[in-house]
Amino acid sequence: MTKYLIGLFFAVSLMVAPALAEQKTFEENVHFELLLPEPDPGKPGEPIEVTEFFMWSCPHCYHFEPFVKRWLETKQDDIEFVQVPAMFGGSANLHAKVFYALQAIGELERLHEAFFTEMHVKRNRLKTRDAVDEFLQSQGVDMDKFRKAMKSFAVVAKTNQAAVLMRRYGVRGVPALVVDRRYKSGRGLANKDLTDLADFLAERVREERSDNIQ
Repeated sequence: MTKYLIGLFFAVSLMVAPALAEQKTFEENVHFELLLPEPDPGKPGEPIEVTEFFMWSCPHCYHFEPFVKRWLETKQDDIEFVQVPAMFGGSANLHAKVFYALQAIGELERLHEAFFTEMHVKRNRLKTRDAVDEFLQSQGVDMDKFRKAMKSFAVVAKTNQAAVLMRRYGVRGVPALVVDRRYKSGRGLANKDLTDLADFLAERVREERSDNIQ
């Protein structure tokens, strides 16, 4: 019986060891930073917002997108994922407005990946409004609705709010993650590390909320 237990323990150890080896450790002020002023951690069970700042024209964001899609399939239910278009001037500002206009007319989910493909696979950078309109027409978008959305107060307000968030969080490169308005990802992390960091920080938020009511 003793030999059997030893053998069983050894077999289980072999299975567990690779999983433990894959677990990543993230350090504050190295892989992520605490945003100040530090907001209230909230209450246990409340949604944890994970925000990705991105640009359709950014090659790093294009390569990160498949990791985001896989992560969304496995993330915990209390995580709410939000994408915010970053604006660093030029066509990025145009694309941010297009993002919110498509969201307003219910076409964003259908065309989000198509924008990445158009820019990075077909090499059509969509730098002008005319180029964007031509692309959207080819995708069967109701252009009257789109043009009205582009001029709407709601789209202008959301675009302005995105710019405010960028400044508040000090976003200087993309893709960048902000978790629960408390933590911002560091630079130079691999794509898989970024999604692992989102889970790591979400768990940290859960622990902070639990400690806050004790």
